[in-house]
Amino acid sequence: MSVVNFSITDALARNIGKAIKELGFSSRAEFFRAAAIHFIAEQTKHLTPEERMDVLSDALDEVVRRKFKGKKLPSLEEQLADI
Repeated sequence: MSVVNFSITDALARNIGKAIKELGFSSRAEFFRAAAIHFIAEQTKHLTPEERMDVLSDALDEVVRRKFKGKKLPSLEEQLADI
């Protein structure tokens, strides 16, 4: 998982703190993750379901390739053997 650091104004930090309490977020990180997800969803809401699936599939493919580059993944049966 990547780490992102940035500065915000004190006034924005107070408003975010209020939103975190009112909306039940467990942390600032959770709040910003939700905000990013919401922003991305808003940017793609004009797409058809098929186009959205393509965007999500491409993003998932990129993450899997980056994370598991050069590694052999266990079969699905091996991954689910504990269940």
